[in-house]
Amino acid sequence: MPTRITPLDVKAFCSHELFRKGEQIFENQLVKHRFQTHYGLQATVRSNGTYRVEMIVDGEQLFGRCTCHAGSTPCEHQVATLLAWLNESTSFISYQDLRKAIRSKDKNSLVDIFLNLVEIFPELSQFFISTPGLDPTKVIREEVADVFDLPLSQKIDPQEILKPCQILLVRSKQLRNEGQWNLARTLLFEILNRTLALIDHQQTTRPFRENFVLELADEFEDLALNDPDFETHRDDMIKETIEILDHDSSEMEGIFLDPLKEKLGIEKRK
Repeated sequence: MPTRITPLDVKAFCSHELFRKGEQIFENQLVKHRFQTHYGLQATVRSNGTYRVEMIVDGEQLFGRCTCHAGSTPCEHQVATLLAWLNESTSFISYQDLRKAIRSKDKNSLVDIFLNLVEIFPELSQFFISTPGLDPTKVIREEVADVFDLPLSQKIDPQEILKPCQILLVRSKQLRNEGQWNLARTLLFEILNRTLALIDHQQTTRPFRENFVLELADEFEDLALNDPDFETHRDDMIKETIEILDHDSSEMEGIFLDPLKEKLGIEKRK
């Protein structure tokens, strides 16, 4: 955890002007929903809008990303989050404390909470129940299509793609935890393949956040390589891997999938 962050680290992270703006945001108590993960910090920051901030701490190095226009470059919202940690670290809810609190809840209370959340976010229902008789692979492809199927003439803000994708990515983790490795991989493939298509067609108003596409590719490769039924799904994996690597933007995004290509026996394509 980021226990070693000092005021000097924060000042070195950004310009004097950004530090001043971030300090003002923090002092105005605009850093909300503070959460401490295994690798860093998350928060919602309000200023001229509402932005989600994630700070990753690697040793003494700081890496941040924000849903504002700055993306992965330092911004005042990231600074405000770091200052909140420096000055009010106990206000950040830890993963361990949250897990413990959820486990202590009465089962019926949790059911009511989930039902209320599904009323607000209907897409969460897919975590608990699926429509009988439907092909789960087809359902996954349709869910991803609902996010990405937009006219080629329409420019898209990546943030509008990232928001619904967050739920789909959590769904992929759930499928993996349930032992449905093939479905989890298919879901990631659909998101990655369509994201690369958007980049190929220069259809976004700005780049996706730094490493988003590469993280998708790494997770896809990890799911494929560790699938207990690798040989059963080999043909699907070959088709998906080739389709990913055939995108013009794959190499530009740092996607090579060499360990997976080697295991699948795919020759170098570029």
